[in-house]
Amino acid sequence: MSVEKISRRPARVVAGACTALALTLVAACASNGDAGANSKSDKAESVRQVELPVKKAQGKPIVVGMINNDTNAAGNFANMGEATRAAVKYVNNNLGGAGGRPIRLEYCNSNGTTAASANCAAQILEQHPAAVIGGLDLGSDGSLPLLAKAGVPYVATTPISATELTSPDSFSFFAGAAGSQIAASVYAAKELHTKKAAVLFNENPQARLAAERFVRDVLKAQGVKKVTMVPFGVNETDVAGPLSQALQGGTDTVFGIMPESGCVNVLKAKQSLASTATYVFTGNCAAPGVLKAGGSAADGSYFPVSVQPANADTPDTKAFRAAIAKYAPSVDLGFYPESAFAATVSLSRVLGKTDKPDDPAAVIKAFHALKNEPTFVGPPVTCDGKQVAGLPSVCTNQVRIVKSENGRLQDVAGRWYSG
Repeated sequence: MSVEKISRRPARVVAGACTALALTLVAACASNGDAGANSKSDKAESVRQVELPVKKAQGKPIVVGMINNDTNAAGNFANMGEATRAAVKYVNNNLGGAGGRPIRLEYCNSNGTTAASANCAAQILEQHPAAVIGGLDLGSDGSLPLLAKAGVPYVATTPISATELTSPDSFSFFAGAAGSQIAASVYAAKELHTKKAAVLFNENPQARLAAERFVRDVLKAQGVKKVTMVPFGVNETDVAGPLSQALQGGTDTVFGIMPESGCVNVLKAKQSLASTATYVFTGNCAAPGVLKAGGSAADGSYFPVSVQPANADTPDTKAFRAAIAKYAPSVDLGFYPESAFAATVSLSRVLGKTDKPDDPAAVIKAFHALKNEPTFVGPPVTCDGKQVAGLPSVCTNQVRIVKSENGRLQDVAGRWYSG
């Protein structure tokens, strides 16, 4: 653990279900949650297409902290830290800083425990930060109470705990696991015209709660009358049996809530059964490793993701690819790193909206004032605590719906989609 310097259900029920879904997805994310195919070629292309402006920040640095689990038993998330460092360099060297001033990053690598995260928060607070970014911090229940007591805002890039999702001084520019799955279920009902659905999920209380709350209940509310729930064992690798059960009765859409390895197993079973149903997985399964392992069986699968796909042809994604190629060339263009990068750039804009960017109270006030505010590679946000019922920290319920086609992700909705 170290700090380094670089220049309408009760909230507990909804947050608990969201945390359950997020932890289910994190469980096998040793690949850093990378998403989008051909990452290296995308970065190389971005260097040819985009020349970053030169606009250096000046003056006294604004201190921003970050707590992230670089690596532990749950997986390797160091790419999120590297992406955040790259974003700070991009803001300071190419965007003129936050309101003209440079950002100084105080980074703390915790080991996934609440005690370690609390220690990280204590170390960062000694540096008087204006805000603290949360990467993928599995111990945030330890850090957030200290930050809240000090009145320092917390910016969650991948919120996974109830504390991150409900703390009054915590903010997320992205929909997160719950909002993403709700939006995917609405999309399947409205746009894919789902009539008979099945939900495949790992058999544990957390995954079941998420499958029921954010898929089954949402589908039924959208008029899908038949939704079959099909659990299977966490260690079950041959899922042809559960998938056959899911496909009985003319199922046209299969939802998958599971870690990346589970998605690969479902895709293999899909191919062996010659299934023609439509498949909708959680966003973590849009990883290159899943798409590659799934091969042609992955084609046609849908995923809800919180940011624009890194290979999209937009000014923000082009700038993202160019900045990563310049400042962190070893980082793959995955959704986790992209979310961390985007949160940092978007935070710099919030800091620039106040004449007291060193004052955490002023920064919190600036967050609460955001209304339909554009974000970097993300959706517009409104931080009024009302965007996702029971999750006041989430500033949007909008996602992109992407589809795997020939090993690449295509933005099929072509817009931000909400549940």
